[in-house]
Amino acid sequence: MPRRSVADVMGVSALVMRVFLPFAVGYYLSYLFRTINALIAAPLTSELGLDAGDLGLLTSVYFLTFAVAQIPVGILLDRYGPRLIQSVLLVAAAVGAALFATSDNLLMLLLGRALLGLGVAASLTAGLKALVLWFPKDRLPFLNGLMVMLGALGAVTTTSPAQWLLAWVGWRTLFALLAVFTAGCSAMIYLDDLSLGAGECIGNAGPAWNSRGQLEEDLYRSAFLASGAAISDFRRHRLGAAGTLGSAVVH
Repeated sequence: MPRRSVADVMGVSALVMRVFLPFAVGYYLSYLFRTINALIAAPLTSELGLDAGDLGLLTSVYFLTFAVAQIPVGILLDRYGPRLIQSVLLVAAAVGAALFATSDNLLMLLLGRALLGLGVAASLTAGLKALVLWFPKDRLPFLNGLMVMLGALGAVTTTSPAQWLLAWVGWRTLFALLAVFTAGCSAMIYLDDLSLGAGECIGNAGPAWNSRGQLEEDLYRSAFLASGAAISDFRRHRLGAAGTLGSAVVH
């Protein structure tokens, strides 16, 4: 008698709520933290006296820690699974957001941004691996695309919605709220005992992913591509930060 998949036992809708949604929120936070520097450039400049070089450094340290973490993250995901790795890293991101919210000098801001970069380093790869482990193969293309789309909403959030919240509560309270939200996402992932690991699934993605060697190869490939994307984004956001500061000075 063939083994039934997790989706057959629980239903896809239950898996969406317990697996897809928490990991998608984690990827959403990754995009949000990636792009929020441009929004808070003017307040940081006026309140803490930062210049264009400081803002560029704040942006770059996020992408550097993000990129450096990719290979170790791939290995750890393979060894311990997305539940543990993503929940622990999101705690680091929450600490980074809280530290950023309470910072009064450039060094503390840099440490906060570095923790944010590290904390969201697994957001995409952990989410995609979670989908592979617990969803049927025929649902993966749609769910992968949906996760990427929801993640991109993080960048959309740092436009008008975040600007409105920033004007209302200020950048420190905004980051404090993000720290609480990130910690809540970490708890959602960690406390879900469904996400214990591939070995405890009653059916996973199929033979292409049942090979440890194949899994390692794909994780390393993902890490390489993510590192390249991080470097590209760093260059783009560094120029954007300088332009934002220049605009703030002119006005």
